[in-house]
Amino acid sequence: MSNQTNDVNGKNTNHNTDTNETLGGFAQAVEFCKRNIRYIAVAGLFIVLVIVLVKFMGGGKTVSDLETPTETQAAMTEAGAEPANESYEKDVYPEINQLVSSYYTAYANGDNDTLVTLADPVSDAEKSYITMVSQYVEGYQNISCYTKKGLTDGSYIVSVYLEMKFKDVETVAPGLERLYISKREDGTYYINNQYGQFNARMKEFEMDEQVAEKIAEFNQQEDVMALQTEVWQKYESALASDEKLKTLAETTMPDAVTVWGSEQVAAAKKAEEEKAAAEEAAKKAAEEEAAKKAAEEKKAAELASAIPVYATDKVNVRKEASETADVLGQLEAGAQTTCFETKDGWCRIDYNGGQQGYVKAEYMSTEAPAAQAPAEEPAAPPANSNGFAEGTVLTIKESVNIRKSMGEDAEKVATAFAGEKVTVIMSYAEGWTKVTYGDKTGFIKTELLQ
Repeated sequence: MSNQTNDVNGKNTNHNTDTNETLGGFAQAVEFCKRNIRYIAVAGLFIVLVIVLVKFMGGGKTVSDLETPTETQAAMTEAGAEPANESYEKDVYPEINQLVSSYYTAYANGDNDTLVTLADPVSDAEKSYITMVSQYVEGYQNISCYTKKGLTDGSYIVSVYLEMKFKDVETVAPGLERLYISKREDGTYYINNQYGQFNARMKEFEMDEQVAEKIAEFNQQEDVMALQTEVWQKYESALASDEKLKTLAETTMPDAVTVWGSEQVAAAKKAEEEKAAAEEAAKKAAEEEAAKKAAEEKKAAELASAIPVYATDKVNVRKEASETADVLGQLEAGAQTTCFETKDGWCRIDYNGGQQGYVKAEYMSTEAPAAQAPAEEPAAPPANSNGFAEGTVLTIKESVNIRKSMGEDAEKVATAFAGEKVTVIMSYAEGWTKVTYGDKTGFIKTELLQ
């Protein structure tokens, strides 16, 4: 909210005093801005909010209007031309008066949910500011709307006179704020906050140049400036009559804005850091995903070009393509695997279903080894040999080892003792008989059976 927010211009030079002495906490706020300019650009709000409040609270005499004059307006001023001066209409549109009254009621209550139904758009920055200001404001009263036509049919530029009642302060503070009011498609009015003074400096929302120029011309009109001067004089009188109001206006509120602004800067810094961290995390995730995809594509390409190979002999599988590299294991002669690449005498193969290793290419072949015929059982002795017929139960003459195959060096299956029984499976001319001994099967020298 602002006092003479349309605003004090060059005609008010009689009010100029030392800025730092007049603005108190405002000077500190400006220094704070300078120290944190990097984050102010991100927050996009601190300087403007200090100016808006201090202009309402007593700094208007040294602060220029929020809107920068357009080139057209500047040219008119240099040429000595006066803007077209359509007369104010005071309180002639009941719907507009009701809208404005509801808006300031919501503003005083810090009721952003209601406020956004009356004004659009309202930035998060302004909502935060409204919440802060409402802690000090009891209400707005004696509201009057001084209206002029806007750029298009159904739009209006309104100088709103109001009296701000602060909590625990008896005297009200007169103020003046400029609103731009438009009509929705359904015929209802709303405060077009694109052209609100809070957003004029912040520029969070794009403004139509013709509307902005219309507002700039409005600010230069004689009756507009006369109303500003009148309200400013009332404001100075109010401050002079109430020391409590003066303290609140020149110290309490500027200091509150400074604190609030520092919080906004801190929040902006945190948001910037979080955004940077999120972007870095997203970048890393994208890089990891790209690397994973590239690896999968490379693997798919390798598999597509891979060929089956067979070990021609028992061969070591090494970790690298070097005879001194660590040995991962071995391939048995005839073992099949997949070769992805042959280079410098080494074959890069699939080992153990996914792990890769290297074997000397000279021990690998693309031709499968010839199938070997299964070993044949020794031929059974002829019927008239000294062998025993299948199924014959025999007695062991002396304790003996039963072997897995024919041969005294063959693996031992069990030990049988003299007098125990075995059943013949087959006798062989080599002097061995295959028998069953309990649940074991093996070979015994035929001469030891009777």
